[in-house]
Amino acid sequence: MTTVVVGAGPMGASAARHAALLARADAGDVVVIGPDEAGLPGAWHDEARLTRIVAHDDVWATLAQQSIARYPQIAAEGGAEFHRTQGVLYVHERADWFRRQLAVADRCGAAFEVPTADRFPYLRLPEGAGLILEGGGAGTVNPRALVTNQLRAAQAHGARWVRDHVVRIEQLDGAARVHTAGGDVVEAQRVLVAVGAHVNAFELFPEPLPVVATGITALFFEVGDVGDACDALAHMPGILWYEAHHDHFLYTVPPTRYPDGRTWFKIGGYRESGPLHTAAEIDEWYRTDGGRMEADMLRAWVAEHIPVLAGRDAHAVGCVVTDVASGFPMIREVSPSVVVATGCAGAAAKSCDEIGRIAAVLTVRGRWDSSLDQSLFQG
Repeated sequence: MTTVVVGAGPMGASAARHAALLARADAGDVVVIGPDEAGLPGAWHDEARLTRIVAHDDVWATLAQQSIARYPQIAAEGGAEFHRTQGVLYVHERADWFRRQLAVADRCGAAFEVPTADRFPYLRLPEGAGLILEGGGAGTVNPRALVTNQLRAAQAHGARWVRDHVVRIEQLDGAARVHTAGGDVVEAQRVLVAVGAHVNAFELFPEPLPVVATGITALFFEVGDVGDACDALAHMPGILWYEAHHDHFLYTVPPTRYPDGRTWFKIGGYRESGPLHTAAEIDEWYRTDGGRMEADMLRAWVAEHIPVLAGRDAHAVGCVVTDVASGFPMIREVSPSVVVATGCAGAAAKSCDEIGRIAAVLTVRGRWDSSLDQSLFQG
């Protein structure tokens, strides 16, 4: 049996590794089709994303917990370290959200404590804010290195990687024909579409899936290697800050060295921009500086809460998140031969290995292999 995995980002690369392992046991073939970083733009073209177990519900906590447990194996198979354990601090302005997240942390067995505000002198914290500091494997992952590891491992297990993007999937009787932008055609008995923002941008399904791609904005502040900001933020954890008047949290990523040799602090989370519908709209957003209003809001937030960064050089970039109504990833069959895994709400990097594994088993073996209820992942 030939299985095609469409997508070579975090979800696609992770699914390809697991599919290759399954196919090898069954004497099958796996072809992963997706561009490298020089191809389509993607949210994973970055050096650091937060990873943590604690979430607002048990589903996301379980997906992360299972994925984080396999990070050492992924690094060993792929040959590159991609995980740093700086910790993650949760700041709650609402007591009900604080209590809810504490309960999740308890149930999932995460390593955490409830610290006092004086542990974080570089932060201006609201009076009475609820604080949770997660340790253990919480911190950051390098999504570029993670994807590289997964693809190396997938190929080592027998998968073939076609560096192109898929523009059409043709449903056949008991199979599917996958067409790439470069003109390649691959016929397979099973196809897994494991992509993010571009899931509805091409002719992959008979009808668009109920997935919304939204343009968001991230702001980068240069920290430098010496000086007040560098010293103050040297041991800074990642931060998820739940404001009282917003449905979405703000996130900050600890200072991280980028390939240009410079060290940057990143913040994002506001969602003031609208949905993106076509490949052209998505690609254009990635080429922009994001939304000016969001960037101004983030800059003002930093000036208020992390004063050591106030007035520093900053630049904004556009990014894209994909959401489905359930709030959980969509992992389901969309036709007799095609499975989809998408809609990770900006959380694909940390949890991609378990999402990819579940999707790979559903595709290659045709069964649901998770303690989580399959009905939660229908979209």
